[in-house]
Amino acid sequence: DCIVHAAVRGVTKRADGKFVLALDDGAAQSFDRVIVATTTRAIQVRMGITDTSNLFAPEVMRAIKETHMVSSSKLFILTRDKFWLRHGLPHNIQTDTLARGIYCLDYAPDDPYAHGVVLISYTWEDDSHKILSLTDKIERCKRLVAEIGAVSPAFAAHLFPLDNDYARNVISHDWLLDPYALGAFKLNHPGEDVHSQALFYQFQTAADPTVDSGIYLAGCCCSFTGGWIEGAVQTAINAASAVIHSLGGTLAEGNPLDAMRSRYRYGD
Repeated sequence: DCIVHAAVRGVTKRADGKFVLALDDGAAQSFDRVIVATTTRAIQVRMGITDTSNLFAPEVMRAIKETHMVSSSKLFILTRDKFWLRHGLPHNIQTDTLARGIYCLDYAPDDPYAHGVVLISYTWEDDSHKILSLTDKIERCKRLVAEIGAVSPAFAAHLFPLDNDYARNVISHDWLLDPYALGAFKLNHPGEDVHSQALFYQFQTAADPTVDSGIYLAGCCCSFTGGWIEGAVQTAINAASAVIHSLGGTLAEGNPLDAMRSRYRYGD
């Protein structure tokens, strides 16, 4: 077994068929087979795999480059207590303001005196894009609380971090700016199901030695159910089956490589 605690920055295939993984700590590792389970955007932008034409078929390359990913933003506030319980305030607020969704999270339901957590600005796509310019989390937090104050002044009056420490007790995250994801999850635009099919069935190249490159896609971005663990698990099993078969191993009857034949014919 080999566990490498470093991000992969590139994958290339040598003339002898082995793969070389370039790591962000400057090191390199070689392997016989590779499973790529990151997002399609990370495959293209961070790892540059699509610059190497001999790894994937053209339709798979296109799917990696064109598959849509959702942007999302979240901001969490650690509060001194679960004020919504003490003051009979709503546990969830939905608005048409910049804040959009506000969720009160109780991680210690058996302890009425425990800290609380409030998730605000649970936003997607355009609503997420609007607040990307608020790069300072303190400024963003106060701006969003002000928006909530216009809807529920009583709730907003309690919405400040523990010890008034915004630096430590406020966390903000934008998935579009996440260097390891570049988006929250795959969500097809109309007509992009053909891309999902190209990504999902890519692992079946292992069944044909003439087209088997030894690299296989997995993860929810390469499934039909982007953003859900089911798609990630299913594609992981698919890719593992591909590796076993490609290296000469024996698969159990009913395995995905042999048994999965149904595809939707988009031209019909």
